[in-house]
Amino acid sequence: MQIFTVTRAQLRAACEQQQWDLLDKLLEIDPAQIDDAAMFTDTWGTWWGMLFHAAAHGSADGVRVLLKHGARRDAATWGDGEPETAREVARDMPEILALLQSDATPAYVRRSDPSLPAGESAGDRAVRQQGAIRDATGLAFQLPTVTPD
Repeated sequence: MQIFTVTRAQLRAACEQQQWDLLDKLLEIDPAQIDDAAMFTDTWGTWWGMLFHAAAHGSADGVRVLLKHGARRDAATWGDGEPETAREVARDMPEILALLQSDATPAYVRRSDPSLPAGESAGDRAVRQQGAIRDATGLAFQLPTVTPD
């Protein structure tokens, strides 16, 4: 039996593509990287995690999935500029703000049973290498644009 390893690249891709059923499945296997605050970045040097990303993109389902698996509600962006939390970015999104302000763990039921990702693309390797450098040195940097294999 082969053991499946959840990678930063898989989590990031599921979040970016709003594949919430897949993200839920991946986090059931391994939620250890749920609060990775260097998952996403912009060209100005601001970094954020998946909960902030889901809230900023207006996805209540994404916020539900992440809170279901224990994402920190108070995690903020970091880097250049003032830190901002998911609650702050969701101030004009009542459904998402209610989820973030509640102490209850929301329910999320998958609508499908997605397949786990197979193999590693160039994009996956780049995200994995970025994470390895960050973990080893404490330095985070923006990924170059990577075209799919």
